[in-house]
Amino acid sequence: MTTNAALPMRTLGRTGLPVPEIAFGAGPLGGFYGPVDADSGARAARRAFELGVRYFDVAPLYGHGRAELVLGHALRDIDRDAYLLSTKVGRYLVPAGGPGQPGRARPEGAPFNPVLDYSHDGVMRSLQQSMLRLGTSRIDIVYIHDVDAHSQGSEDAAEAAFRAAMAGALPALLELKRSGVIRAIGVGINQPHWARRWLAEADLDLLMLAGRLTLLNQEAKPDILATCAARGIGYVAAGAFNGGLLARGGQPGWRFNYRPAPAETVQRYQRLAALANDHGVDLKAAAIQFVLRHADVSTLVIGASTAGEVEENLRLARAPIPDAFWSQAG
Repeated sequence: MTTNAALPMRTLGRTGLPVPEIAFGAGPLGGFYGPVDADSGARAARRAFELGVRYFDVAPLYGHGRAELVLGHALRDIDRDAYLLSTKVGRYLVPAGGPGQPGRARPEGAPFNPVLDYSHDGVMRSLQQSMLRLGTSRIDIVYIHDVDAHSQGSEDAAEAAFRAAMAGALPALLELKRSGVIRAIGVGINQPHWARRWLAEADLDLLMLAGRLTLLNQEAKPDILATCAARGIGYVAAGAFNGGLLARGGQPGWRFNYRPAPAETVQRYQRLAALANDHGVDLKAAAIQFVLRHADVSTLVIGASTAGEVEENLRLARAPIPDAFWSQAG
């Protein structure tokens, strides 16, 4: 795999795979956060590659297949050995909204509905569909997706999903890894207590934990980061803006990790915003750089829907921030 010295490189844990410290998150290309036309989305991914990004992350759930379709189009004419690609399993897609089909669960994205399935066969079906949408015959990294109460709706549902994934999805992925079809296995979740459960009971290469190593939420410290480092498990950070709060502010409405923001979180955000203003710091730059200051983070996945957003994110990752800001930010 070729690399580009324009971005500092890190390593994905014990896999030894080199990655830039910033990766491209294709979630916004699915349109869940607002309309994104396919050409603009594809230009965003290609611009990321031009600027040295060599790791692209996506999932079937993002736009119910649309994000994978757009990303696949963007990368189709790029040497497949020049980048790493990850997707996720736990859902396959079925047609929706057409004659004789069920109605669409969401109006945006592609005309498909997700079917939750962590079984062996469900994983194989999901990966085959992803390869077709992405236009590739191989996926480098596969994450078991959303096995936590945040995504499943309750602790009981999360427990059922966990047991199904341990019995079906994980053995299937280990089989694919042993045969060389994929290169690394991870889980992509939102809740620290479920991250600890996965780390305790599963043989993982990577952990992607969203929104728990940020200026506003540091639940991944110290034990989850330390466990990953000790076992050579790559920590893939996501959700550096906590669902947008650190990128766009709190108005209208205060949302934190896609839920109503607690009062103490709002107060902490306001304090950080005032501190950034006092020091002439872009709070979005601070949010990105806070994650990158942790040497045990393998890479930070940042979503983008336009080439301009990609350029801004990479610029802010290098923007000067005085030590006085960090010493007061806590």
